[in-house]
Amino acid sequence: MTALPPTYYLHVWWARRPLVASRAAVLASLLPADADRERFLRVLGIHGDPVAARRLIDKAQRSGVRVNNPYDYSRAFSYVLNGSDLRWLKSEIADVSVLDPTAGGGSIPFEAGRLDLACLGNDLNPVAALILKATVEWPADLHQEIETVFASLAAEWRGRMEDRLTGVFRQIDLPDRVDMTYLWARTVSCPIRRGSRRRGRWRAGPAPAR
Repeated sequence: MTALPPTYYLHVWWARRPLVASRAAVLASLLPADADRERFLRVLGIHGDPVAARRLIDKAQRSGVRVNNPYDYSRAFSYVLNGSDLRWLKSEIADVSVLDPTAGGGSIPFEAGRLDLACLGNDLNPVAALILKATVEWPADLHQEIETVFASLAAEWRGRMEDRLTGVFRQIDLPDRVDMTYLWARTVSCPIRRGSRRRGRWRAGPAPAR
């Protein structure tokens, strides 16, 4: 699922907001009403016509003819603001801080940081608070250092787990095929049905009253 932003892989969170929508919410709440619409879309990472792309997708669904990539620009969430974008924001937005007291997975603080805005984010859930630190605070403070440490720990963890799980999650058809998903099912015998075979047939449910 490479179509998802990298932040989605850090930890599964059931209320993650899309990054582009979060960036749009932050910008729309701070920019003046007469801000340049084209510049607004550019800063969002929308560098083409998403409406036309949607029409192509709908047409492909109706006709059954697949369209490889209906968008004529890279994924919006991957766009990193350049110096010109940041100077435009500074000229349009006053010196403010973004507050998100129920930040959850951290989409709004993450995008506020990418917009070079000061942000305060928190959540009552301690798991969400830790995700916020790993998504926003530590990368902003430690930069490349945290990526190096993370890569080292991840490689060590993977090495240990692969040795333990190879026999359980077997890859039979390597290297031509890699099985990414396993479905485990547990069978539980019904205590009523078990051992209640009478007159050559299985009977479900309690015995009739006598």
